[in-house]
Amino acid sequence: MRLACAPALLLLLLSQRSLSSPTTYFAGDSAAFSYEGRWDTSSSNYRTDWPCARVSFGVSPPPEGGEVAIEWAAMRTRVNATAWKEDGTIASTSIFTSSTMGRRLKKQTDTLSIPADAVMVTFRKLTQGAPFGGGIGESLLTSSQMTLNSVSSDSVRVTPPPTRKLTIEYIGASDTAGYCVDGTPDIDDTAELYLSGWKYDNCDLATPGLLAHSLDANLHVEAEGGFGLTQNANAKHRSFEGPHPLPYFWHNQTLLTDPNPPWDSSLSSTPDLVLISLGGNDFNHQKGRVPSDEDFSAAYADFLLSIFSEYGSDVKIMGVCGQGSPAEAEFDPDNNRCSPCPHVEAATAAFKGAHPELAARVGYVNVPCDGSVVVGDEDIGCAGHKNQLGQHEVFSYISPAVESFLSS
Repeated sequence: MRLACAPALLLLLLSQRSLSSPTTYFAGDSAAFSYEGRWDTSSSNYRTDWPCARVSFGVSPPPEGGEVAIEWAAMRTRVNATAWKEDGTIASTSIFTSSTMGRRLKKQTDTLSIPADAVMVTFRKLTQGAPFGGGIGESLLTSSQMTLNSVSSDSVRVTPPPTRKLTIEYIGASDTAGYCVDGTPDIDDTAELYLSGWKYDNCDLATPGLLAHSLDANLHVEAEGGFGLTQNANAKHRSFEGPHPLPYFWHNQTLLTDPNPPWDSSLSSTPDLVLISLGGNDFNHQKGRVPSDEDFSAAYADFLLSIFSEYGSDVKIMGVCGQGSPAEAEFDPDNNRCSPCPHVEAATAAFKGAHPELAARVGYVNVPCDGSVVVGDEDIGCAGHKNQLGQHEVFSYISPAVESFLSS
């Protein structure tokens, strides 16, 4: 009797197996993935430490929906994994966190639900690269890094993502990196802020992420709290933020916290627009030890010329300054975000006067600090920095200026 049933049982098992979908697997270097920002591509598991670095891929789920498994490795990192509908609204979203505290990235696999109406998934790093500062803190406590290892699914078809309309690059310091966007003032001056402050970074809901979403743009961000154009915050104590201001890393390094591999701009798409929000840390947090207008203007001009040399004369560059509130001086008397703006504006005007052939490609927007944009009450997160509301206020203010500049 058992012998007679064996062939029928085997056929039943085979038929059931044929009804299930095989698992499809995509390694990190798959052509199905689109990478934004600076990534170390020397292995199949691409690596980054910059905030707002993102991976995108298209999805085609079955009528009942499905899910994808994302294997990644990281330390001290949060990511926003989001499934998007065709109209640009969110179908599902999850925040994944790696709290690994050592010096090695730890692998983990997280699952994202893919509703039937989803067409694309994005996987964006929320955390800035050196959460303990770019100097001795980074050396002793290390950085925030991540890799994307693979995406797999037995129900959702993975495809290349839709092509975006533009590419923008945003260069800046803590506000650009999304520092303390998810924080609250009640953690100020606590161990939680100093040891776990990276958990409150959110570049996705900072001005760069909001602007890129509104413009349907790819986004490259090079930003780190405390960094400047000519000098970093507290420059007298170089051990705090390190000896090199941000342009050094823009010129030389793929990653902020690892000198290797050196940066190769041919690996990245040329931006249509570069926004620069630097100068605040050159003039604030310095106890009066600030650059002269001549030195700052010369450094600003050198950086702009480097960008034009790298990307060509068709790229547009816009400086962004201000973004503060009247309450800032109460929190830190040496931190007035608008005090550097006359210097930045003067440097912009000097560059346009010295290079009339490029003048139309250079813009500037000043975000007032008088309470008309950022109020300083419900819109402040931790450490005197803007929360999600405050960042959205700045985005809403500069967005018309950016769109006008792009169309000019």
